[in-house]
Amino acid sequence: MILFALFLIPLYFCYWLFEQKKPFAPFLFNAFLGLFLAAVFCAYKYFFSPYYFLTPDSFWRNFLHIFLEQIVLPLGVLTAAFLFVFKKDKMADRVQKILPFYLGFYAVYLPFRVLGGQLPYPAFALFVKPAMFLLMIVVLNSRQKVLFVPAQRALLSVKEAAVYWSSFAVDLLMPAAVEALWILGMKPPLTILFLLLYAAGAFVCLKNESLVKD
Repeated sequence: MILFALFLIPLYFCYWLFEQKKPFAPFLFNAFLGLFLAAVFCAYKYFFSPYYFLTPDSFWRNFLHIFLEQIVLPLGVLTAAFLFVFKKDKMADRVQKILPFYLGFYAVYLPFRVLGGQLPYPAFALFVKPAMFLLMIVVLNSRQKVLFVPAQRALLSVKEAAVYWSSFAVDLLMPAAVEALWILGMKPPLTILFLLLYAAGAFVCLKNESLVKD
C-alpha cells in the first residue's frame, strides 16, 4: 500500500512527460531541481524543525498548520524561486515549465510527510492525501497558465476571472480542509465523497483550459 504514496506522482510525471510534444531535457532538469530542493527542505525539517503534533479537537489549528506548512509555504517559495531563476524567459514559457518543478518537489516531500507519521499508516495518508495533492498541483498549474500570464488573463471577462480565481482558491484550500476534518474523525464514506467531488472539480477545471494556447 505504501507504493501508491511513493509512486503516484512520479508515475504521473512520466505520463505527463510522454504527452508533451517537446524535448524532455528542460522538463527533466526542472523535475530534478524540484527533487533537490525537496531533499534539502526535508533534511531541514527532520534535523532542525520541531515535530508538530496534530490535535484531534481543533479543526482550525490543524487546517492552518497543514495549509501553511504543506501547501502555501512550499508552493509560494517554489513559485517565487522558479519565476526568479527563469526570469529571462517570457512569463508564458515559465508557467509552461513549472509543473515538473512542483511534481519533483512533492514526489519527495509528500512521501516524507506521509511516511513520517505514526505506524500503522492510515489509508487516508497512503491513498487520499497523495491523490488530493496531485490533483491540487495539476489544477494549480492549469489556473496559473491563465492567471499568471497577462495575455491570457486579459481574455477573461469579469465573470470568468471570478471563476478562475475561485477555483484557484478552492484548489489550494480543499486538501488541508479535508485532512483537518479527517483528523477530527470524519467517516471513510464522507472522506471518499470529498475526494470524488474534488476530482470532479479538477476534471472540470482541466476541461475548461480552452483559453490556454500551449
